[in-house]
Amino acid sequence: MASASDLKKGSYFIHNNEPVRVIRKEVVVYGTHSHSKLKLFIQGLTEKGERNINLHHTDKVDIVEIIRKVGQVISKNDKVQIMDNVSYETLDANAPEEILNELNEGDLVTFVDFNGNVQIIDKRES
Repeated sequence: MASASDLKKGSYFIHNNEPVRVIRKEVVVYGTHSHSKLKLFIQGLTEKGERNINLHHTDKVDIVEIIRKVGQVISKNDKVQIMDNVSYETLDANAPEEILNELNEGDLVTFVDFNGNVQIIDKRES
C-alpha cells in the first residue's frame, strides 16, 4: 500500500473496488489552519468523463498496474470469447452493453486483465 501523495498522472489505483486512473492531481488548502488535501480527478476503465475525490496526503491507496492488450473476438454470446494477439490465449471477457452490440466475430478489441477479470475497453478499427 502506498500513500495518496505517491500517485502521479496516469497511475491506476483501486477506489470503491474498481480500478481508476488519475487524470490530474491538485493540492487544495482547507480550513483556517491551512490543512491541505489532494484533489484527484479520476476516470474508471470504461468511463468517458471524469470525477473527483479528495484524499489526505497520508491516506493509503492500493496502486495497481493495468496493461492494455489487443485481442480478436472469436465468439459472442452473453460473454465474449477473445484471443490474445500476443500469447494466442483464449479468454472469456465482459463488455459494456454499448460495445457488445457493435462487436462481431473477427473484430479487434482492446482489453485489460485485472485480477482474473477480463474487461473489453473498446473496439479497434481494423
